[in-house]
Amino acid sequence: MHKPNGFTLIEMMLVVVIIAVMTTIVTLSVSSPSFGRFLVGAEQFSSTLSVLSDESIYSGDVIACKLAATSISCNRYRQGDNEWTEIDMRKVVSWGWPKGLKILKVLVNGVPLKDNEPIRFFPSGDNASLSIQVGDDEYSAWIDSDLVGRYKVSS
Repeated sequence: MHKPNGFTLIEMMLVVVIIAVMTTIVTLSVSSPSFGRFLVGAEQFSSTLSVLSDESIYSGDVIACKLAATSISCNRYRQGDNEWTEIDMRKVVSWGWPKGLKILKVLVNGVPLKDNEPIRFFPSGDNASLSIQVGDDEYSAWIDSDLVGRYKVSS
C-alpha cells in the first residue's frame, strides 16, 4: 500500500488559522494605547509644572504660562526690568510635550480658567490651587497642586 506524502488540507488550514490568530494578538498588543504610557506623559507634564514653580521661587520672578490643548508657553516677569520675556521651554525641561497628551480642562481655585488667561507661578510659592485635566484618545487624569507647589497625577 502506498502512503501519501505531504500535508492534508485540514493540517494546512489549521496552520493558517494559528498564524492569523498570533498575528492579530501581536498587532493588538503593539499598537494599543496603554494606560502606563499615558501616565508617563501625565507625570512628565506634572513634572514640568513643578519645575516651573521651583524656577519661579529660585529666580524670584513671576512666571505666567498659557496652556493650549497640546502646548505650553511661558513668560517671565523680571521686576528689575519691568518687562515680560519669553522662556525657552527646552532649557527648562528636556522632555518636551508628552506625545498624545491633551489638556482638557483647567481649574484655578475650582473655577474654570478663562480663554487666553495664563496660570501664574509666584516667587513666594503662594500659588493658586491648580487642577488640570489631561487626556488622550482613551484615558484621562487630573493633575493637582498641593500647598508646597508640587503637582501630582490622580487617575
